[in-house]
Amino acid sequence: MNKMWQLSKGLFFFIYLLGIFYLIYNNDSLSLIYGLPLSVIPIICFTSISYIGIKFIFLNLKVKNLEYEFTSIVNHTFRTPLTRIMWLLKELERDMPQSEKMLYLQNITNASNKILDIVDLVAGIKNLNNTSSYFFEAMSIRDVVEKSIVKYREEINKKNLKFQVSTFKDIPLLTLDIKKITFVIDALIENAIFYTPKNGEVGVDSIMRDNKITLFVGDTGVGLTMVDKMRIFSRFYRNKKAVLMNPDGMGIKLYLSRQIIRRHDGRMYAKSKGIDKGTTFFVELPLKKA
Repeated sequence: MNKMWQLSKGLFFFIYLLGIFYLIYNNDSLSLIYGLPLSVIPIICFTSISYIGIKFIFLNLKVKNLEYEFTSIVNHTFRTPLTRIMWLLKELERDMPQSEKMLYLQNITNASNKILDIVDLVAGIKNLNNTSSYFFEAMSIRDVVEKSIVKYREEINKKNLKFQVSTFKDIPLLTLDIKKITFVIDALIENAIFYTPKNGEVGVDSIMRDNKITLFVGDTGVGLTMVDKMRIFSRFYRNKKAVLMNPDGMGIKLYLSRQIIRRHDGRMYAKSKGIDKGTTFFVELPLKKA
């Protein structure tokens, strides 16, 4: 599909250039037929070509900027866990109690899993819109939320966050892609944890209304400005405060999450009353019972 689109664009541009050359070559006769000054057609052609040239330059600069940002983010994100693994391996060369060795090995496993998560994340950009990569089956939203909270239990305890999770009463099983929906819920809960100060609160709940289920994850964290609300789901976007609180973030999980929800015929959006007033992310999914 992508190759066909590229071929169509190339063919269109070729026809466009042929049209420009035809107009310039027949300028005299066309101007005479339609009663136009001789300078009108060349001016139109020059303006048209100039516009396309400027658009091409800006697009090329944007692509190069995205490549630079992506390379910088991935380089930093890979370097942190790899450096930690190397340091831990060096420490394991020392004589130490078995219990301490096990702790170090667990930390190595955690750092390795983080690298694998990054690889999956980057690969997800390519496979996101590939229909064959989605496997729909019956699942419980409540189970996914509980498993996600267990993954981040250490971070929750470190920050002494108060977690309130709904019983999800009367919410039926849904036919969704478990792996991808798990990614979305993990991203929302991780965001709530990382961007909420110590002793803050995080709430997870859902409602069923108008033949759809709405899951929402709210926090008492950094909040969003008007600009943040417009750009929060853009690739690589992170505001300055988010970078300070979580320097290892890539600014891509929310973008991928929204695309995943769209592939499920759903909707994802965020609300906030402003800076330091918390944020609530909403995920709406059509009610398709298993």
